[in-house]
Parts: sequence; structure tokens; C-alpha cells
Amino acid sequence: MHRSSTGILIVLAISLSASLTGCVGKNSGGSGGGGVKTVALSPSATQSINVGATAVFTATAIDASGRAVLDPIQFAVTSGNSNPAPLSVTSSGAVCAGSWDATGSICSPGVPGIALVRATVDGVSSAETTVYVHQHIDSIRVSRLDSQGPPQFDCFSQGQTWDYQAVAYDISQHDITNTVGPLSWSTSNANVLTVDSITGLRNNQIQVTAKNPGITQLFASVSGTTSTPLATPFTTCLVKYIRLHIEGSTGNSFTINNGGSKTIRATAVDTLGATLATPPLTWSSSNPEVANFSTAENTAGSNSATARSNQGSTDISAACTPPTCNIGVLPGLPVYASGGNLPTGDPGYGVITANITATKPPTYTAWAATTDCGTGLGCSSVTFAVTSGTTPLGASSTMSRTPNSMMFNEQGARIYFGSDQGLMYLDVGGTSTTLTPVSAAPTPCNVSLCGTVLAISPDGNRVVVADNQTVPHQVYIFNAASSSTAPIDLVLNCPASLGSNCTATATAAAFSPDEMKIFILGLATDQNGNLSNTLNVYSSVDAFQATALSTPVSPGSFLPAPDVAFTADGSFALVAGAPANGVSGFSTCDNAAIVDGSIVGLPGTPLRIVPIPGVQDAEIASDQSVVTENFLALDPPNVQTLTVQYTRDPLKDGQGVCNNVVPYSHPPQYPAPGFRAGTGINLGQGNFVPLYLRVVGNGSQAIVVGKNIPAVLLVDLNQKTTTPIALVNNGLPLAASASTDGSQVFVAACDAYSNDTPPKCTSGSVHIVNTLSGGDFQQVPYVNFNTDNSMCDSASAPPCFPNLIAIKPQ
Repeated sequence: MHRSSTGILIVLAISLSASLTGCVGKNSGGSGGGGVKTVALSPSATQSINVGATAVFTATAIDASGRAVLDPIQFAVTSGNSNPAPLSVTSSGAVCAGSWDATGSICSPGVPGIALVRATVDGVSSAETTVYVHQHIDSIRVSRLDSQGPPQFDCFSQGQTWDYQAVAYDISQHDITNTVGPLSWSTSNANVLTVDSITGLRNNQIQVTAKNPGITQLFASVSGTTSTPLATPFTTCLVKYIRLHIEGSTGNSFTINNGGSKTIRATAVDTLGATLATPPLTWSSSNPEVANFSTAENTAGSNSATARSNQGSTDISAACTPPTCNIGVLPGLPVYASGGNLPTGDPGYGVITANITATKPPTYTAWAATTDCGTGLGCSSVTFAVTSGTTPLGASSTMSRTPNSMMFNEQGARIYFGSDQGLMYLDVGGTSTTLTPVSAAPTPCNVSLCGTVLAISPDGNRVVVADNQTVPHQVYIFNAASSSTAPIDLVLNCPASLGSNCTATATAAAFSPDEMKIFILGLATDQNGNLSNTLNVYSSVDAFQATALSTPVSPGSFLPAPDVAFTADGSFALVAGAPANGVSGFSTCDNAAIVDGSIVGLPGTPLRIVPIPGVQDAEIASDQSVVTENFLALDPPNVQTLTVQYTRDPLKDGQGVCNNVVPYSHPPQYPAPGFRAGTGINLGQGNFVPLYLRVVGNGSQAIVVGKNIPAVLLVDLNQKTTTPIALVNNGLPLAASASTDGSQVFVAACDAYSNDTPPKCTSGSVHIVNTLSGGDFQQVPYVNFNTDNSMCDSASAPPCFPNLIAIKPQ
């Protein structure tokens, strides 16, 4: 770096006035406030300006009482050693990097130099501001300062420091760094590094500390010019692998009573083999109603899983999830926890299973609603709470819009209701039971968020709504955490293979456990009316992407809507019904179909799919583990246990490649490597339309409820048997919801039909089924004697009975 001759540097003092200074009335320094206490300049500290350029500065004076002092501000140059001076100032605070003419309106360029500026009011002076006058900056270049020797690797482990320097050049490519003053430093991706001011470094030098795994550009700027990008971006070494263990215990599972907690510790190792002291991880639970984390993201290297007031099992994992970890890598590069030895030699795991017990089954509350009111004017309905006991009917709330769907967030504090007139929610944790619409007006739909609720994020903040009435069909993502954040409005993409004149309707959605992505399944119609199942993936990091899941079928053909569920660690998703008689795997990292990652040849078309807790994760070779996880698919008249096995390889490429999800194909060989179906269980009900499926307890049982089946089906997955629990009055289910332990099932059912064609429901109630005692022990109608127990308040409306229901998580 070249040094400028000290002969050209000059030190001046400028007094900078407040805007419109000058001729204001003098406020006596001795009155009221006790005279001027402080004078402040703006800008303060330092300022950089081109030779011949002008600028305006301001100053304010405050008295001892904190009031503004309006006395005249004086300007003066107090020191300097060059002639002519590099800077001059007018009485109004306008400065010239050179000399003003007599009128103070024309600025003649001067010479480069340094000036100290000061404002004075009634003898009280401000702190000095240093102004650097320099030739126009043509470019700034940043490079590593290798006085420490060239870095050994192409990335820095967390906490490692290195020095960088910036050099400023004029149009003739002369080094003018010494004349431009201190530089400002910034990055293209926040949190990858920190910029530290270190004593002993020059104005153009800085020390940076590697903070969180990721890639960023480091920029220097001054006087309106920003440096060109680094030839090699700064990289805080990416996470290579994450391994979990239970603090104070061995193995990959633990059992605690509800209300208790257990600390899970994570070891995150980067691509250089260094262990991160503060790994930025996202923690997840496959069943947050059973056990969850109060804070999903932290850098502590551990987190406490708290058991909620339920019973059951859940799988716990952690991931390095963009955009807070492996920052700036595109496409996004999440790294999921994996099994294998820890640096200490002890075993670590990718998934920890938590089993939650209780001394007695908890008491559950469900909320019921009805779609029967329709969308006509003058009809409103109610939603009400039901709890088992002698007085089961609880709180209620009036609904001015007819719901088409309802769903609790995992926290159990809020119910979301979808409707054709817009999204609504009800906070059930407080004293008020007033239903709140997202928008007071039902139109336009992209403001009121018309449609059906498909999914809610694990943290309870984001809600996916499918608007299948607006053309083109849309999907909205509502953010409850920020009232100022507008909903995301997505038009579902059609795969290019279906042509440009194609529309898609959302049918199902699921958040990845770390919430990085949302898999949205849809039904696409091309210009010829042919139908195809599609997968759209929304990401907080990557571009919106569409994939065809099935080959087109002719108009009028039946094409069942598929279902989607994620593995416990979130590394990939299983899509049921694509192909029609099978299940396919898709990598969460890049949305790609996993090669040979499918189960085909099932007896029927799987319409629902859910994970079964109890993941096994074992090391099979150095730096490689195999994960075994079970799912349950419902393909009427059967339920089918599915087993997926896949390797979890550590990240090998320093810049990241999405190749760490591979079906396990080592011996023994399976018909489809790593993906296989177990023995199916015939439910004994023939073919039916499923209404509800949930795996409960420790994963050994499932609850199935089907349309036109007057019973709750309790499926023993170990014994491969089905026990039907009949509904009283031969009630036909319309909707159902089961507790996490499976001890109680709330069924909204029609208890009596008219002789009309088609028959109409004339009586309905919520049936509370206890699977432990084996009976439908209570039937709860909405008690409203004025309208014959109808949930609608309009005499012109048909009788309305419960046909939506959801158990409140607790």
C-alpha cells in the first residue's frame, strides 16, 4: 500500500450549523436551562468527500434542562498546515472540498487532505469530526492480509480470525487509500462472520471472525463506492455432520412422565473436523403434541425436550437448516443429524425417541364446527367445546362465515378455520371466545385468504390455505407471528411437461420438521382436460419448483389425491399415491425423486400416510449410518406397514452437494432397495373412504375412521388385528380426531337420517369413544332447544350438525 505525502495533509476545524441556521432569536445562556451544555455535529466522527464536492452538515445545542438552544452557531478553522486548505465552510454549514467563492455558491476544487471540523455555540464546542478530502475513487479491492501466512484451507472454522485489507484506487489506478479515511465493512450474507475493530490495524484493515457455517462476500465501502467481490468468498466451514446423544444417558431413547424434560446434546462438526462451540441448529419433534422444544432454534449445542400433558412417543432430531446455518449456499444445503461415533468415541444418533407416560390418561377437550350453514346470507353457526364428563358442553363461539376446515396449531392455543369467505381463528387459551377473521372483508380472496386449511407449521406461526375457487387457483401462506407481514401468495406451477395452458389445485401440504420447506401436492389439468398429480415445493431459500408425480389420465378418469409425510429427521418425504399403487421418496434437500426410492405393488392405492415413532439409527461403516423408519399407509380395505432404510452420509464437498440421502441397498437385498412393504392388515370393512388415520401411543396402535362405517377401528399393528368399537345409534362418522395416546376418539357423526332421496341428516352429535374401556360412552349434541339442537341460527337453514372436529393439544 502506497503512503500519501504528509505535505498534502491539512488539519482544519469546521463548524457545522443546524439546517436553516442563522438568524434566529438568541436564547440567553443564563436563563432557564443554565446555558449551553452540549453541542453535537452530524455527521460525527469521520466523513469522506471527493475533491470539489459539496455537502451540508448540521449541529444542535442542548441546555442543562435538555431543551434546544437557538443561539447562533459559529464556524471556524482552528488548525492546518497547508495552503490552500482542502475544505471550506459557509455560515449555513455548507462545506466545499476546496474553496467557496465570495458568495458561497461556487465551489472550486482544492487538494486532498484531512480537516477537523467543530461547531461552537456560546463558547461551548462540539466534538471534532474528521473530514477526508480525496480524489474520486474509481475502485476498491479487498483481499486477505496474509501477514499471518496464507490460510491453510479454503474455509475458516467457527471462531477462527483473519485480517483483510481494502485498497482504494483513483481513475489512474493510483493507490489513494491513505486519503479516503476509515472504510465501512459489510457482508452479503449476515451472520457468517463478524467484523472486529482491532487496535494496531490501519484504517483500511479489519479483522473478521468466522461465526456461523456459510458463504459470504466481504465488502468495503467509503464515499459512495463499494469494493468489487472477493475472488474467493469468505467461508465459515460448512457443517459436515451432526450427532445427538441424551445427556446423562446412553442409547437413543428415553422415557419420562408428562411434564418432565430431558436435555439432548448435539455435536456438530465442520468439514475440517472442528467441533462447533455454538452450532446454529434447528430442533424438531415428529409429534410436538407429545414433547417439544420451547425454542426450536438455538446455538447452545443442546436443547431441552419437554413432555406435554399427553401420552405417546415422538422422534426428536436436529438439523443445520438454511438460512440460519450453511448460509448463502444455493440451492439450500440442510444437513441432518446422523448416527455414528462422536469425537470422544461414544455413539451418537440422528434421531432420539421420547416415550411419554402418565399415571392416568389425561382428560381431553375437542372443538366441533359445522359446514351445514352454507354460504348464503342470513345464516351463522357456532363452534363449541366438548369434554368428557357429566357436563360435556363447554365454551362456544358464533361463526359469521361457514367453515370448510378446521385445525389446531400444535401449541393448542389457536384453532384456524378455513372458509370460502376467508381465514378465521379462535384463541381458546384465554377468557375471550371471539372468532377473529384475518380480514374483516370477505373479498378479495388474496386478502381475506379464502380456502381450505391444509397445514400449520410446527411452531404454529404459518398456515397454508388452498384457494381453489379463485382462477387461477392459489395457495396462501399466512404468517401469524407478524401482523405487518403480507401473506405469501402462490400460484401453483404446472410441470413443463403438461404445457402452458395448465391449472393446478392444491390437495394436501406438509411442512418439513425444520420448516425450511413446504411440500404442496396438487391435481393439475392440462388444456385437453387430462389430469396429473403434481408436487410443488415452497422454500424459504430456494425457488418455487413443480414436479409431475403421475402420467396424465384422460378426462373423467379417477385420479386419487396423494398424501405426504416427512421422515423424523426431515431429510426426505414420502408421497403416497404416486405411483397409484405405491409410495415414492423425495429428497428434502433438492426436491428430487430418490433413485429406486419407491414402494410399488401395494394391494390398493394408499390415500393416507403417517410416520410411526421409534426410529433406529446405527453406524454401518466409518462416517456412514443407516436409518430405519416405519410408516403406516392406508389403502382401503387395508392398512400397510412400510419400512424405509436409508444411509445418512456426512457432507463431503466443502461447497456442498445434496447427496446425503441414499436408499440402503446393502445385503440383505429387498425387492426395492431400502424401501419395502410389510404384511398388510385387512380392516374387514371392505373398500371405504377414509376420514381419519392416526398412529397413537408408542406406535403399536392406529386409529382409523371411515365414511359410512359406524365404528372406530382400533388397529393393533403388532398383532395385526382390528377391533371395531361401534358407535351408539349406529352413528355414521363425518369427521374424527384422536388423542395422542389413543385413549379417546371424538367422532362427529350423524345419528339419524330422513327418508328423502338422498337422505338428509336429522340428528347429529359428538361421540366420545374410550378405546380402553371399549365403548362409545357419551354422545354430545349442541344443545339449542329453539332450533331443535341445530348449530345454525337461521330458521330458513336446514338443521346443522357437527361435521368438523379437532382435539385441543395440551
